[in-house]
Amino acid sequence: MKITLTPEIAYVIGMWTVKKSKIGVGIYGMPHIRDYFIKGVLNADMMPTNKILNSGKRVYFYHNGYKKFFTDVEKELEYRFRKNNQITSAFYAGMFDAGGKIEKGALLFFNIGQDKFSLIEKMGFRIERVGKFFAPVPQEKFKSLIKEYSQVMEDPYFNAEAMEDWVDEPFEEEEEDEN
Repeated sequence: MKITLTPEIAYVIGMWTVKKSKIGVGIYGMPHIRDYFIKGVLNADMMPTNKILNSGKRVYFYHNGYKKFFTDVEKELEYRFRKNNQITSAFYAGMFDAGGKIEKGALLFFNIGQDKFSLIEKMGFRIERVGKFFAPVPQEKFKSLIKEYSQVMEDPYFNAEAMEDWVDEPFEEEEEDEN
């Protein structure tokens, strides 16, 4: 099976690079982030619903081909996601959906890592600190980059303020079982 990089797969890779689970191909985090990941996997026709597993604060699936593909793409992030196109837009939307929020109309990132901030900066954005969060500037340009693929931006029920407890709570990825 040859895997090609589509916008739908790029979205999932964007989420995966920010909130990577140690088990299978998956992510950890808040319930809405896990839901977005599942929707992304299903939209990309990567896995059927019955093969996607939920365990504690993580959601994942097993597939050696996708695991290798994601790892290979992750090694080349600077080269693959530097041009303004649909695949790049989907990748940054996935990063935002896994590691960001909308508060009072502003797009804000938390805990995505310095390497991801430098990727955003290479796309022509500045990262400014806003309290304990980080905002890509200019905001309108970043919104237009990700709006087509971001589930957070189109989710009318997403409530960033309700997620504050989750964001402030330190979350460490559980260690893999050695059994």
